Amino acid sequence: MLKKLGKSITIVNAIAFAVVILVGGVSIYLTKDILHNAYKIEELSKDIVEVDSMHSDAYRLILSMHHLLIEQDELYSREAIDVISELKKKVEEYKSHELKALSGEENAELVLLDRVLDDVKGLEVINEFMKAYQKTGRFERDSLIGLEEYVYGIEENTNKINKVHLSRINRLSEESLTNMWIILFIYLVFITIGGLSIYAGHIMLLKNVVRPIKTLAAATIEFAEGKLDKRVYTDSRTEIGQLYNSFNRMAENLQGNDELLRKFNEELERKVRERTTELQSANEQLQKTQKALIRTEKIAAVGQIAAGVTHEIKNPLNSLSINAQMLIRDLAGKFGPDSPAHESAMLIKSEINRINNILEQFVKFAKFPEPRLVDNDINQVAKEVADLISESAKDSGVTVALSLQENMPVIKFDNWQMREVLINLTQNAIRAMKDGGELALQTALVDGNVIIRVKDTGEGISETNLGRIFSPFFSTREGGLGLGLSIVQRIVESHGGKINCASKLGEGTVFEVYLPMERG
Repeated sequence: MLKKLGKSITIVNAIAFAVVILVGGVSIYLTKDILHNAYKIEELSKDIVEVDSMHSDAYRLILSMHHLLIEQDELYSREAIDVISELKKKVEEYKSHELKALSGEENAELVLLDRVLDDVKGLEVINEFMKAYQKTGRFERDSLIGLEEYVYGIEENTNKINKVHLSRINRLSEESLTNMWIILFIYLVFITIGGLSIYAGHIMLLKNVVRPIKTLAAATIEFAEGKLDKRVYTDSRTEIGQLYNSFNRMAENLQGNDELLRKFNEELERKVRERTTELQSANEQLQKTQKALIRTEKIAAVGQIAAGVTHEIKNPLNSLSINAQMLIRDLAGKFGPDSPAHESAMLIKSEINRINNILEQFVKFAKFPEPRLVDNDINQVAKEVADLISESAKDSGVTVALSLQENMPVIKFDNWQMREVLINLTQNAIRAMKDGGELALQTALVDGNVIIRVKDTGEGISETNLGRIFSPFFSTREGGLGLGLSIVQRIVESHGGKINCASKLGEGTVFEVYLPMERG
């Protein structure tokens, strides 16, 4: 069940506010009592002053009576009468005031006031005493001394009244002091409990709010830096826990989306690579097709040339060849075989034969036959070619190194056409090694293809000419027609294979013929 953190904080704040109001109310109530007691003490202080005034009047009355005993002067008698009258008035007024203040309740103070009032009334006899003295001229000393008891009673009772006042003041002071201590105790308890509550609230706030938020903030920073597997965990069932769960769900969704996006990008890259490979393959195929078209156009041109040459030159050339033979025979019989005329006729015959060979190569290139594909052993063909060129290689100072892979499978190819390929390549290699060298003839089986490698240590081919060596009529050899490698390429491609050439000036040349084991 989700606990509302905000609701909990509101409840705690409400409780704290209620406690503050309660403590404040109690303090105000106790302070009110203190103030009330202060007012009472002030009233009692005034009462003490009044009672002290009565006590002073009683003392003055005693002095007046003593003076009267010593000297019977009318002045002292009038003073005594005035003091008694004033004292009676004060006592009556004070009693009336106290009756209102005490709401008619009888207490010790009222009893004492009644006694004082009785004593004052008893002193009123002095008036009669003084009138008798004025009429008779006699002064009754003993009677006057007896009246002093009333005066001493007034003095004693006023002292008792003030003691009652002082007792009430002490009681009120003690109550106020007690209230002050209670307020101080409540304050100290409130400070202690409040401080502990604030500390506990601070710890709980750190544990349940601040630290989880800091943890979540740090997690969001790491998440923003790319750590999509970042998760946060808490046991809180408040809004913080809900926030953690929401963050984790968001992180999982984003991580899932990122994974989908990554897979989508990988799939897109794979498809792009596939399409690029297909485009490259199509481009290569297009280039091959273009080259094939160019070669076809060249072959067609050569075919037209060959047809025209055969038609226009072959017959006259045959006639020249016959006449040249007749001329050679006649010159040999007439001037001898060593004569200059005979040598010139032989030269004419030789040139006629060279022209005839060129015409035959034209015809052969233009009317290239389809290969007869039957099961053959490429190692056997390589051995036969090596035997055929061994003498010419020896004469040129070239060593033939034969390296044939064992257990070579039988594949389908035209035996005579493949012999022509190897003879052409090996003869070119021998011609490239004018000062002798090594000719390597190798066979190998790689990735479902039979490879025939012809390697020499001759003068090599420049980069400029390397891309043109398979073009018809291109030759770097003096007197060469430039159709040999073109014929080789046509034979290899007609078998579904390909031929590559790698060469470096001064180091030699390598031709590699790839023949598929199975034609597609």
